[in-house]
Amino acid sequence: EYYCDICHLFDKDKKQYHCQPCGICRIGPKEKYFHCTKCNLCLATDLKDNHKCVENVSRQNCPVCMEDIHTSRIEAHVLPCGHLLHKCAHILYTLCMYVFLCSQIICNDCQAHCTVSFHVLGMKCSSCGSYNTAQDGGLIAAPAVNT
Repeated sequence: EYYCDICHLFDKDKKQYHCQPCGICRIGPKEKYFHCTKCNLCLATDLKDNHKCVENVSRQNCPVCMEDIHTSRIEAHVLPCGHLLHKCAHILYTLCMYVFLCSQIICNDCQAHCTVSFHVLGMKCSSCGSYNTAQDGGLIAAPAVNT
């Protein structure tokens, strides 16, 4: 059994370890992970010196499922651009090659509510053309149109 006197976490042994810079306990084993100070997150050792750092990348929600990445027990997948998705969201996104993913957004400029094609980096308001938008709900899968 595992106990962390910092987090006051008591659990079955899953090879947990406390990462001081993250401020939480992580599922290990510790030897398979390192803490990247710029990304501010524990990553698999095979990514050491082999990933694009994005400052505090884990301090945001997964852009697909909108769940917190930093405290999640779900493994994160590092994209080539350095951003993160939950691993299951990445698998879903990869499997949906023949499905368009849409998202409901609200525009911070014109306050329009729109349904637009999902993109990890940003979504364009179909009313005014601004990228100053925020997700206003989860993803919607729509069948692809043959072109």
